[in-house]
Amino acid sequence: MLDTNAIVSFTKDVLPRVELISFWPPEDGFVWSSGKWCELIFKFNLQTAPTDERGELVLDFDSYKSPPGLDGQNVFIYLNGLRIGARRLTKRVTAFIEFDPALLKATNVLTFDTPDAASPMQWGGTDERVLGIQLFTFQARYFAGPGG
Repeated sequence: MLDTNAIVSFTKDVLPRVELISFWPPEDGFVWSSGKWCELIFKFNLQTAPTDERGELVLDFDSYKSPPGLDGQNVFIYLNGLRIGARRLTKRVTAFIEFDPALLKATNVLTFDTPDAASPMQWGGTDERVLGIQLFTFQARYFAGPGG
């Protein structure tokens, strides 16, 4: 179970504190999504959240790229079925995505839709895997009142 101070990171041969669906096994410091969509399921301690707050996801992530044919990827982000953000990833970024904390449940599904996911083999590489996002860390947190 996560609280507002928990930062989830990924390490090879260590089970993450979240459930990963449609991801390749964690590598050293990150995890790759596999295919056109993936999900991160996390339990959240709702008792740590005051009522007059705004929620924020903090995602340190990148996407598979192979210039000049694939210079980045579009990523659409959903929390419990509701779209809360979208990004065009052309480099590693830390994204801060606000959401209504009323969306949080005891168990939450964060979905990443990556319609541009591709295999390095399409661009002359040897890796057969289909790669979408490269996720380094994840955090869900609250802030008091509008604007923090």
